[in-house]
Amino acid sequence: MVTISTSGSDSDIRTLRVSTSHMTTSPPPIRVATLNVRYDGQRATPTPIPPAGAVPPAPRKPWEDKYREQAWAVRRSRLVDALLSTGDLDLIGFQEVYASQLADLAALLGPKWAHVGVGRDDGKQAGEYSPIFFNTDRFTLLKWKSVWLSPTPDVPGSVGWDATQTRIATLLSLADAAGGHVHAVCTHYDDRGVVARAESSLLIRAAIRAFVDEVEGADAGKGAAAGPVILFGDFSELRRATPLTPDSPDSEDGYRNITSFAPLPSGAPGFSFLDAYTHLAARGPRHAAQSRPYGPKNTYTGFAAPGRERTTRIDFVMLAAEGARGERARGGWQFSQYAVVDNWVEEGDADGWEGRWSDHRAVRVTISKA
Repeated sequence: MVTISTSGSDSDIRTLRVSTSHMTTSPPPIRVATLNVRYDGQRATPTPIPPAGAVPPAPRKPWEDKYREQAWAVRRSRLVDALLSTGDLDLIGFQEVYASQLADLAALLGPKWAHVGVGRDDGKQAGEYSPIFFNTDRFTLLKWKSVWLSPTPDVPGSVGWDATQTRIATLLSLADAAGGHVHAVCTHYDDRGVVARAESSLLIRAAIRAFVDEVEGADAGKGAAAGPVILFGDFSELRRATPLTPDSPDSEDGYRNITSFAPLPSGAPGFSFLDAYTHLAARGPRHAAQSRPYGPKNTYTGFAAPGRERTTRIDFVMLAAEGARGERARGGWQFSQYAVVDNWVEEGDADGWEGRWSDHRAVRVTISKA
């Protein structure tokens, strides 16, 4: 019970009593980032992280391209610093991560971060991971699993359809200290297999629905609201075209299938997803918010100067939808901020380093209760 006294004059005092028994507070926003870090080509001889974190850059020879790919040991601290420079984060999905890089990311992010994921080649430590890092100050791990993007999703190392490599998705459910569940999926689609990308989207829609139903079903009857389901990752689409070809991620079935509201061909229940870039809750006449998606539209740059390689938007953050036609995101959440963090440091940083810390830019999204 809250008591508020109001007065029109010294002789006219009224007391208003307001019951708080049915008041609820909205959970705090969830801040999410996704980034393909680019694998470490020198992982057989990893470089320890120095006490100061950053490895000083080697002098660039006059004939060397400043946009060239540099060693992971030099890129890693700049990459993490770029992510953290835009404010606190709650969830981060990484792609193209080897075991030694996973250890580096954990060390650079610090002790409040935990992570889940496995190497895609053997379900242990071999091959690339698509790990999810989460802030343990806010979240408690409930359950996680890996699925392989193939007709045998429970078989480690399996390759699907026309894919040229093993591909994986990491599924995670967390308990939020603010109440309720938060679910996440991190994935990296095949860069060659058009059919594989299309089928991977159908597989993920069904797999995460079954996973969420199992987790939330275990708490049935406790009155918990449906939690947000966040999908992030590298969809690897459209990279083969020429630099002059217009990019449009919705031209491929990999994107269309993940955002489709049609039933799954298998008949299994599944989620459909809303793209943060196209569903930002933007500023309006009576609505103060971010005006437009911020930063470069395209997220893949390669290690090349602008205009030398075709850039595309292939890194996504999405939310599971609800309603017959996806009228809203599940659980009453919405995209309140969207930004792309550029991967290029120009004119030299504090150590004189200049270059790209990955061949992808990072996507950073905030979701909040509508």
